[in-house]
Amino acid sequence: MAYIALYRKWRPGSFKELVGQEHISRTLSNAILTGKIGHAYLFSGPRGTGKTSTAKIFAKALNCEKGPTPDPCNVCENCRKINEGTSMDVFEIDAASNRGIDEIRELRETVKFAPADGRYKVYIVDEVHMLTAEAFNALLKTLEEPPAHVVFILATTEAHKVPATIQSRCQRYDFKRITTQEIMERLRYVTQDMKVPIEEEALSLMALQADGGMRDALSILDQCSALSGEQGITAERVRQILGLVGHEWIWKITQALAERKSQDILRSISELLRDGKDMKQILAELVLHMRSLMIYKAVGALEDLDLYDEQEKVLREQCGLFDQERIMGIIHRLHEAMNEMKWSPQPRITIEVALLSLCRMDADAGRTEDHPVCPASPDGDSARIAKLEARLAQLAAAAGGAVKPTDERRQSNTAALPKQAALNPAGKAAPRSMAAPTEAETTVNADGKAVWQQVMAKLKAEDKKPVLACVEKGISRGMSDTQFFIVFHSKILQQLTERNYRRVLEPILQEITGRQLQLVCELEQIKPVPKPLPKVKRQAKAEMQEDAGIQVDMDELPPEERERLQAAIDVFGNHFVELKEEKKE
Repeated sequence: MAYIALYRKWRPGSFKELVGQEHISRTLSNAILTGKIGHAYLFSGPRGTGKTSTAKIFAKALNCEKGPTPDPCNVCENCRKINEGTSMDVFEIDAASNRGIDEIRELRETVKFAPADGRYKVYIVDEVHMLTAEAFNALLKTLEEPPAHVVFILATTEAHKVPATIQSRCQRYDFKRITTQEIMERLRYVTQDMKVPIEEEALSLMALQADGGMRDALSILDQCSALSGEQGITAERVRQILGLVGHEWIWKITQALAERKSQDILRSISELLRDGKDMKQILAELVLHMRSLMIYKAVGALEDLDLYDEQEKVLREQCGLFDQERIMGIIHRLHEAMNEMKWSPQPRITIEVALLSLCRMDADAGRTEDHPVCPASPDGDSARIAKLEARLAQLAAAAGGAVKPTDERRQSNTAALPKQAALNPAGKAAPRSMAAPTEAETTVNADGKAVWQQVMAKLKAEDKKPVLACVEKGISRGMSDTQFFIVFHSKILQQLTERNYRRVLEPILQEITGRQLQLVCELEQIKPVPKPLPKVKRQAKAEMQEDAGIQVDMDELPPEERERLQAAIDVFGNHFVELKEEKKE
């Protein structure tokens, strides 16, 4: 006889055998006892939680020779045919492969015929959300008013995709995830019946990996039992078969994260990948462990929270390595890495970047430099300020000076700024690079002109013509201990130097002066535009040739053109020349 998979062999045959769905089995049993049998039901819930099994049990309960009864005998002809899938009155339809309107029209034609053997014709439509919109519309009328001998049972894992018009015509039952403890008890019962020894930790690992689905748990047990020897199913064998990382590796990586040992983390990742571990599984188990730490740190060990099969001793020790904010920051960053891995051509690099960034995480602020999660705590700020003040005192003592560390924290960031920010000629606040210097920095000496001439010579020697063409229009106003000031007549040139050529000039200034100077580009105060000269008639041709220029009345120009012309004058001067059109011969 062919081997039958465990999830098929141990499929529940009655409502009493359903695991984790007592609320549904009790409701359906009472409906059968009272005769309040609906014409359409919608079963929704995660995979492997018993939706199709419940539908078959309900069909047997309606058509059992001793029924209708909530406890079908599983012995009579009708029950046996339903279990074997040969009943003429129970139709299982896979909506994923029969999703069109033609299949639904055929179903509507067969609904009108009376049942062959039992009392009811039961239509079980699995994955009903896969039907097309036209198929749903064709099913509406039949689903609302079917013949008295017909019961529809629609099963789906995505109830939100089922139209509201369909849901309103059905009694909806939501199947919940089966708890880890319930899965462990069921697996223990199955292994005892199979007479296969199994470790308690192995049961726990199977239940956790099943993720609330009994079918997945039985499939895992089926796979592990095939390789079990005389010693039975061990936890180590389960880890090998499922490709699990293992607690020891996860604890080791967590310890390295706490101590910020990047080398240990990279070595652990390399060894795990060499052993054939899946990279996504590494992050998944690390997230589960961090969740256990978060919950244990918050409320302690709770059985109904399904912790990652952790030893309480390890949880207690590693909880002391992190604060709650940092644990949540790590979980947040690991989830981002798991999403990035879906699209990354090199998933290993994604893991390494994520874990190394967690090593740089500020323990007090609970965030990485690139991924802020939680604000910095006041206590952490106090500790950092105290360390900085102690270091400052040491440097002052070594230099022979005396620096008195402050005990009071700054009231705000604005208190440390100068009272008056630098303003540009337009009255707007200057950018950070042009912020007003402190009192110690405002002493400007006259050495800037000589330095500026050396800068021009350096640019000429290095043949940096684009930079030279722009900055040679600037005039040095001098320099202080930390800043070098340049004044421009043109706002365009000032902004161009500020944005583009600062990174070229500052290294040259440092090379010439021997200290790091910040380049400050200023704009000369724009003087009021003098009144335009009175109109002058165009000069004679001979006179035009002498001075090669013409005069322009600015008042006659529109405001927009006048502004553009003034900008051109600032750059090129006010010498206007008339362009003569060539005569066509």
